[in-house]
Amino acid sequence: MIKYLEKIRLLFRLARLHFLILGFLLYILGYLIAIQTGIQHNLTKFLFGYVVFGTAHLSVSFSNNYYDQQADKKSSQTPFSGGTKILLNYPEMQKITIQTAIVLLLISAITNIIFTIYYSYSIWFPIFVVLGGLLGYFYTAIPIKLSYRGWGEIATILGVGLFMTGMGYFVAKGQLDTNFLLFLLPLSAYGLFFIITVELPDKECDTLANKKTLVVKLGRKNAKKLAFLAALIVTIYFVTIDFQKIGNTIFNWKALMAFSMIPLSSSIISLQKKANDQKSLTKQVMLNITGLTIFVILSILHLLLQNI
Repeated sequence: MIKYLEKIRLLFRLARLHFLILGFLLYILGYLIAIQTGIQHNLTKFLFGYVVFGTAHLSVSFSNNYYDQQADKKSSQTPFSGGTKILLNYPEMQKITIQTAIVLLLISAITNIIFTIYYSYSIWFPIFVVLGGLLGYFYTAIPIKLSYRGWGEIATILGVGLFMTGMGYFVAKGQLDTNFLLFLLPLSAYGLFFIITVELPDKECDTLANKKTLVVKLGRKNAKKLAFLAALIVTIYFVTIDFQKIGNTIFNWKALMAFSMIPLSSSIISLQKKANDQKSLTKQVMLNITGLTIFVILSILHLLLQNI
């Protein structure tokens, strides 16, 4: 029988709180993009909106741990892949894990309704939140199991490109407009870059679990080429949009293009790595995720400086 304090400790491990960091940064980025268009900053709205988003995002850690147990049996753990194996070692934690996932989704839904009513937002805001929450839950949850049916990458592209960043923008502005759409393609490409990166170490165990990921379908070498292409598309996009003088009165595309060279460089380094042992793959994952995170942080700092 697991003691109460031990259950809390295990729940914290299941939460994998470091996964929330990139999601929170993307939320901030979306919020600041909206502020850049002339919307006034509102700290209460910002924090309230993150409660709505953050609880749904946190729920994904618990639902993925619960529904991914088969795939995690023979996986190697890395900071961003391989699961936690906690439910395999402590099967008595299974019930509280899925209950926690559902409770967090309910909290998100309730705060979503309160937020919508309090700020008099349109019906599209709660619909947007609910769709994002369901996308995260059914990434591994039955009966849809997106990641097992070859739709995991699409779900992540939508999660990163539309829902995470879009949530920050929607909270600030009350709508998703053409200014946000300018960022949809590059952020979606980074969603593809992210999911391929974290799938790299799990190829063998995902194959055994019949998980139809791009890395399983294409192999690591071709998947890394695709991750590089995704990063390259972002840089080309920023160069093109700056050349076409689109939105230059609001956004500094040259700065974003310069920042995009960081994940592009990390993808090139990863592409050159031939070793497929877990130590080497883990380093590649950390390099790409670090490059992506630095891009987001620099973009946030750039927007903050422009609004001071």
